[in-house]
Amino acid sequence: MKSQLEIFGLNINNFSYEDILNIVDEKVSNREKYILLYINVYILQYVLKDKNYKSLLNIYNALYCDGIGLYLASKIFYGKNGFKNRLTGTDSYYKILELANRKKFKCFFFGGSEDAIIMLNKNLNKMYPDIIISGAIPRDTSFDKEIVEKIRISNSDILFIGLGTPFQELWLSKFNNTIDIPVQIAVGSGIDFISGNIKRAPKIMQKLGFEWLFRLFIEPKRLWKRYILGIPIFIFQLLLFKLKLVFKVNKS
Repeated sequence: MKSQLEIFGLNINNFSYEDILNIVDEKVSNREKYILLYINVYILQYVLKDKNYKSLLNIYNALYCDGIGLYLASKIFYGKNGFKNRLTGTDSYYKILELANRKKFKCFFFGGSEDAIIMLNKNLNKMYPDIIISGAIPRDTSFDKEIVEKIRISNSDILFIGLGTPFQELWLSKFNNTIDIPVQIAVGSGIDFISGNIKRAPKIMQKLGFEWLFRLFIEPKRLWKRYILGIPIFIFQLLLFKLKLVFKVNKS
């Protein structure tokens, strides 16, 4: 089983949840910097249309699969050697929080709506009684140096940064060294989910890979382009790329 799979020019780690947790535990314990980003269909399309954005991904130590779309894409490209597990970013955050709760790792949250930040303490303390929240700041894309300083002096172990693409990548590219936090995780809208501000899909929809459909239902104005237009475009891109691979193999 390959440790990484190349999809549209990105080397994406073939992780399990256990792999992610082991890395987080090791890096926090050793105070070694490690930056993680989920890769889903939306981010892949961003990569394909914006070369400057792709260069921002060089700051990450690991990219990992998020969602049914990328998982199925790996099977189209690599068959049985595709991704060994279907992961979701949100589930990985919950598991990291469970680890932080056990190990007393200090977590800082930067991103999400103001409502999410208000709800965060109550919701997380209910789920993880020993969680240490070292700070929480709502989404701000002004690149305010005062926010950077607040995060730096928090002496945190894990940063969950949810500014959305491409702001979280731009922010980390500028400040990942300054903040001096071992594990830095870009989470998109993850803070809104783990705070309980945005409801997740029912378990059956998560299991079947239709969590995206539930998200579209609850946030149609914001997400209709991403899913109604994005999914057909991505399928076309997949088929085109697959045909190129087949033609290349036959020609050789």
